[in-house]
Amino acid sequence: MKADIFVQKSSNLFVENRLLKFVVVVMAIAVCFNSLMVYRAVKYQRTVLIPPTMTGTVEFVQGKPTESYVKDMSRRIVNLATTYSPPTARGQFDDLLALYTPEAYPEASKSWYSLAGRIEESQVSSAFYMEKITLGESTIEMFGKLVQFAGDTPLEQAARTYVVNYRIRDGRFEISEFKEKNLKPDAEKPEDTKK
Repeated sequence: MKADIFVQKSSNLFVENRLLKFVVVVMAIAVCFNSLMVYRAVKYQRTVLIPPTMTGTVEFVQGKPTESYVKDMSRRIVNLATTYSPPTARGQFDDLLALYTPEAYPEASKSWYSLAGRIEESQVSSAFYMEKITLGESTIEMFGKLVQFAGDTPLEQAARTYVVNYRIRDGRFEISEFKEKNLKPDAEKPEDTKK
């Protein structure tokens, strides 16, 4: 780049030097602005997935799932765990166990497969009608009515509350514990039973 504005070569070199410094400063500002915009894009990015079994979209904002996604997952979990018949129970529990964390899987598989065996032996069907979902930091509480049948004979109709402890790891929803929350009428504080 040559600037022949002045008669003296030294003056032309100073002009060239100033022009090059100005270009470097402009490029540095552009790189800083670009870096800031890339940081904001990464920080506020949204990943939208629409799995076939979900009713709505799955969104993660800043690495955290939206409330609608957690509610969708809680409906799916409670349906897999509490609405079954003898032919479907084992398959549903397989799908449910696929959502468990690796640490909780061994104990959960024993419990769910044992329950599946009892369901198949006694021919019990169950349906859970969810009425309310309460979301915590890493827990979901689902309240509703559980109806159980042995063949065509009604066995039980009772209000139940189920609690799911979960975590999100690498964008994947994982269950660490599923339990029934029992409120005893004679006791003042609730007692939790694991499932």
